Amino acid sequence: MTDVTNVKCENITEEIIQNYKQKGFELVFQEYVMEHTLTEIPQIESSFPVIFKSWSPSLKEQFFEVYQTSFKDRPGFPGWPMEKWVEWISSGADFLPERSYLATINNHSVGFITSDKETDKIGYIIQVGVIPELRGKGIAAILTCKCLEAFRYDGMTSATLHVNQNNPGAIKLYERLEFKTVRKRGTFERRER
Repeated sequence: MTDVTNVKCENITEEIIQNYKQKGFELVFQEYVMEHTLTEIPQIESSFPVIFKSWSPSLKEQFFEVYQTSFKDRPGFPGWPMEKWVEWISSGADFLPERSYLATINNHSVGFITSDKETDKIGYIIQVGVIPELRGKGIAAILTCKCLEAFRYDGMTSATLHVNQNNPGAIKLYERLEFKTVRKRGTFERRER
């Protein structure tokens, strides 16, 4: 392990953090793996006339613009060009374009959610974003619940997502929507000697 500079860990515990620390590694990235069973899904009312459009090649620019506006102020924002982000989101065999939505209000794109499936019974929410000026208005909750309802309609029994530990607003939102943290995952890097 002497040449290893970073290690990804899928189930971080305090004991694992201490073990890696003793070996000269530091936890540099951590996210929560959260899950929602689809037996009961919160009903969110909107005070806005939100219209949803499913992912299509003709909407990829609008999705990307909302993604950029929603995430450019977040730590670790990669600044990818549109084609790289679109490929990352949509090129997998399990991507669900019909379950990935652009939210619009008065013909303005204000939020998005993208999804795929882990298995035939487990949906996965890839990303959720809302433009900064409309955060805290329930749009992310509406998008998330719409996606959960669609997963349930498709016969899935649960949904998962990953949320960065440095995003307490998103963590609170998902907890309010009754997601449960099932584990933590992250990356350790070797400290300079």
